[in-house]
Amino acid sequence: MPALLAVVLLAVSPCKIVGAADASATLGGPVGKPKAQTLGLYQSCTYSHGTATLTVQTRAVSRADFVKSAKANPPPVKPVSGIGAGAIAYSAAGFTLLVWRNGTEATFTVVGAGNGLAAEKTLAKRVAARI
Repeated sequence: MPALLAVVLLAVSPCKIVGAADASATLGGPVGKPKAQTLGLYQSCTYSHGTATLTVQTRAVSRADFVKSAKANPPPVKPVSGIGAGAIAYSAAGFTLLVWRNGTEATFTVVGAGNGLAAEKTLAKRVAARI
């Protein structure tokens, strides 16, 4: 009888994907120590500069489940191109960027720092190779 092989997907830590220098560039100034936490299936990392925040959440997920989950977000959900090699991305509700690469979903949300979606796209392009 063949042995069963269990494959466990592990998400990349969000604080390893986005470091303080990345967060500072996105938020327009120095950031303090990130707040890392686990929220259900997601690992979360939040940086702040003044009243602006950047939150990155990650979870391990298959490509098919990511696409299904992304499309289930509140509309409008639109595909986003140009993030990086092997990356699939969607904007959700006009203010969150969902990116999948190598079995990890990374969700980027910028609040209070100019055009959030534009900032999220710029950040995702910068860090895509770490996902």
